Amino acid sequence: MQSRVLALLALVLLTACGSDGPTTTVINLPNVAGTYTGYNIWLVQFRRFHDGFSGAFNCNGSVTIVQSRAGQLSGFAVISAPCPPLSFDLAGSVGSDGSVTFTTGGPRPSVGQCPAALATTYAGLVSEKVLSARSSTNLFCPGPGEGQHHFDYVLTARLNN
Repeated sequence: MQSRVLALLALVLLTACGSDGPTTTVINLPNVAGTYTGYNIWLVQFRRFHDGFSGAFNCNGSVTIVQSRAGQLSGFAVISAPCPPLSFDLAGSVGSDGSVTFTTGGPRPSVGQCPAALATTYAGLVSEKVLSARSSTNLFCPGPGEGQHHFDYVLTARLNN
């Protein structure tokens, strides 16, 4: 009886040793962490729905990105003059090709009643130390003759060394 138990135990151990288990794929992610700045890093284009009035303005600022080993992004965006100063949290991810997707805010115009976009999703790329990303959203602007507007945010900034 004891020899049967030992034989069965040996068989179980041999089976367990022969298994490689699940395989793990390692994906090398580019490091996009750092602070990105520049002159007029935000280009904001807008169009008012009810009459087609459109325009554009630029804002200075910076984007600070922290990256985890798994490619999760966190950080913050800062908007400065000539636009009203604001800051927003940032959260997203980076792909193996340098593509980035993150949610953060967007500048508000320095004139009029339009609000800032509090959370809009940007999609883009980090390449050659340059962050390029775009987002679009619709916002309601209060006040006479205002109403619904479409905003496009184009963010282009260079990594500080």
